[in-house]
Amino acid sequence: MTASATQTLAAWVLGLRHEDVPNATRSYARELVLDHLGCAARGGTIDTGAAVDAAMEAMGAAEGRTTAVVGKAGLRPEWAIFSNGTAAHSIELDDTHSASSLHPAVVVIPAALATAELEGTDGRELITAIVAGYEVACRIGRALDPTEVYAKGFHPTPIVGVFAAAATAGRLMGLTEAQLVHAFGIAASQAAGRLEFFAEGAWTKRMHPGWAGHAGYTAARLAQGGFSGPISALEGRNGLLRAYGSADRVALVTAGLGAPFELAETSVKPYACCRYNQGPIDLALALAREGSLAVADIASVEVGMVSTAFPIVVEPTDRKVAPDNDVDAQFSLQYSVALGIVRGSAGLDDYAEPHLSNADLRAVAARVSAVVRPDFDARFPEVWPCAMTIVTTDGRRLTAETDAPKGDPRNRLTPDEMRAKFRGLAAGVFDADGLAAIERAVERVEDDGVEPLVAAVGGARIAR
Repeated sequence: MTASATQTLAAWVLGLRHEDVPNATRSYARELVLDHLGCAARGGTIDTGAAVDAAMEAMGAAEGRTTAVVGKAGLRPEWAIFSNGTAAHSIELDDTHSASSLHPAVVVIPAALATAELEGTDGRELITAIVAGYEVACRIGRALDPTEVYAKGFHPTPIVGVFAAAATAGRLMGLTEAQLVHAFGIAASQAAGRLEFFAEGAWTKRMHPGWAGHAGYTAARLAQGGFSGPISALEGRNGLLRAYGSADRVALVTAGLGAPFELAETSVKPYACCRYNQGPIDLALALAREGSLAVADIASVEVGMVSTAFPIVVEPTDRKVAPDNDVDAQFSLQYSVALGIVRGSAGLDDYAEPHLSNADLRAVAARVSAVVRPDFDARFPEVWPCAMTIVTTDGRRLTAETDAPKGDPRNRLTPDEMRAKFRGLAAGVFDADGLAAIERAVERVEDDGVEPLVAAVGGARIAR
């Protein structure tokens, strides 16, 4: 009997060896762990973090056996996964994978760290499990087809994230192949995440990966205990692909696994906003420098984009031009382009007051329009191209185009830039010794093991 795609994927996850992963990919995995920890540290300090902390206390999540939450008191593993995943996704600076249009770190790394701590896993196995988790998330995301998922009102990250967390945690728990298949089956009944947060700038997107990680970990524990799930969770008549995406793309789940590893194809965000805005910000920054542009110089800005981006960052126009909260701003092409031109930056603070009400930013945002480029659609989602034309009040036309904005796998942040991003995010949570301890523990995790990393992220040296 031919193995199902679900079974084939489970076998690959458990069969991957540390030595199968190239040195360069393992090195990048460590950089992505550091990037995730910076995002989680900063994300835990904002309003979302306070709400999560209150909920954790009310639910007694700290009672019993605990694991490390970045920069905070420990929680039970399933809630540590939820807390870290939610925090890291709350500031829109976590990594992305273009072909699947999702965020892999926030569903993989929290599950990996919590499970590795409990199981006493060595550092080599931790990194291997993270690589495997990224592969699961991105492969299922590719097969679903992001355009299909978005058109149905779903958010790709939590839909596939529950499988990625189950795979990562399940491998570290030592599940058998049959148990991991059952874990995937259990995970399929927990795959969820709606896009309705766009309607009012709600926080629900921020919890999507946290809940997916929590659910995936739970699925793996249930399977470990003997609970069964369907063995055709992905490709079955009522499976994930048919429900959320395109059932005829199942071959993309398993064809050429690890060649190349999807983790190596992952992007890192330099700007605190939706991935669709990253390229346009790059172009806005470059053209503003090239033309020495001031607010009074801008007659119009036209951005060429893929059609999938429009309901996410372009429409409805009135809310995108004048966002009244950070969520709306982070998902506004118009506001993000204005930041690039007017402020020359698009960091986390740029998406909050007093900038949201800034008259110059709103004036430029109102001059930004977007057009669908069919030639870009033909290359999406493997590539996310964008183009920009700025017309100035004195008649100049400044144009630029990019396939690979800063942070893309073909235009990566350097290791020094990755460390600078981590320090910029985490410096308000950890003091200098704490930052250095985390950096050292991540860099040496394959040699020194998980314990130093867990101790460092647990907040032993909090900034005063």
